[in-house]
Amino acid sequence: MAAKPLPDLALWTVHIATGGVVSSNGYIKIASLDTVSFYNGAAFPVNIVFTSNFSQISSLAPGQTSPAIGGSPLNVTVDYTIYNANTGQPTGGPYAVEFGTGPLVVHISNLNTTPGSIAVPAGGEIQFNSDAIYNITWKYSNGSPANVWSPQPTQVAAGLNAVQVALAGANGQSLAYTIAASALTQGGGTVKVGS
Repeated sequence: MAAKPLPDLALWTVHIATGGVVSSNGYIKIASLDTVSFYNGAAFPVNIVFTSNFSQISSLAPGQTSPAIGGSPLNVTVDYTIYNANTGQPTGGPYAVEFGTGPLVVHISNLNTTPGSIAVPAGGEIQFNSDAIYNITWKYSNGSPANVWSPQPTQVAAGLNAVQVALAGANGQSLAYTIAASALTQGGGTVKVGS
């Protein structure tokens, strides 16, 4: 019996432009076995710091491409931020790569969210993992209410919650959420959804 052929794997290159921001592919969805590398087009070395799954890429020199990351079956969204390696200051992000179909997990503990500011691709997914029950509300950057997730509960339960998928109304938007344990205690964060 012949072995089943492996699927074609793709290498995606994320281009970091002058100034240390991503000029293309900042919010991408790729296959679970695909890989990503980073090309530094900035005039300074950069550090690329991931929220999970991957170690930091340190001091990627101008004009250089990082080794590829990924390649093993993943079903998760990973965020990353770019820093100027000379100054330690952030230059761009958060940006997102969704490997396969999987959420970016946001942890809530004592009204603090980790990671705080996040990003997902268009149609991307988030999942809250919480230490307690919290009320949650969503707003667009202009302050109007945003009903842009499926499902979009009014409470976050203790433990791992259902995966929430960004609807079309979230595409290209910066969304803010507020969590509250009571009228006197509130926290929250932001989510940038790619377009």
